[in-house]
Amino acid sequence: MKPRFLSNKIIMIFVSLFMLFTSHSTMAFTDIDGKPATIESFIDKDKWTVVEVWSSDCHVCRQHMPSMVKFDGKLKNTQILGITLDGIDEKDGYDNAEEFIMEFGIKFPNLVTNAIEMNIWMQQNSPEGLIGTPTFMIFAPKGKLVAMQAGPVGVDQIERIITSRSKTPKPRSKVVKK
Repeated sequence: MKPRFLSNKIIMIFVSLFMLFTSHSTMAFTDIDGKPATIESFIDKDKWTVVEVWSSDCHVCRQHMPSMVKFDGKLKNTQILGITLDGIDEKDGYDNAEEFIMEFGIKFPNLVTNAIEMNIWMQQNSPEGLIGTPTFMIFAPKGKLVAMQAGPVGVDQIERIITSRSKTPKPRSKVVKK
């Protein structure tokens, strides 16, 4: 009984390693038209970038998305990037993502991937892997990740983080001695 258990465990380890090493992150994300894309190409060097990881079957994402659509364009120094986990290998995934985007009138760009690829990207580029949807990440204009949270985040919280970190200190007025 033990040898069979060990052989199954070894097979699972090899399958996991195969998936990890054959995952080519340059092709792991596509735009909604199926063209390869990267998250890094959307992180603007002059603007804050808010990334929302979502899925069309996520009830919390459906409740939250209208507020993100309203928030889009509110701050001139901020842009939004959506990343759907509806899957790049499934035809239905693209259809589901497109329906979601149309349903909510989303104008900001969205990338398509799957949970495995998103988790790999997050493990390489953030303090933790993917926990679930929605997940929010906020990148400063130079591309540094400054905030991350799994679960819903109010747009007022996002705005507060960005505005508090965007402010430059006011110049001190000079005291003129008479």
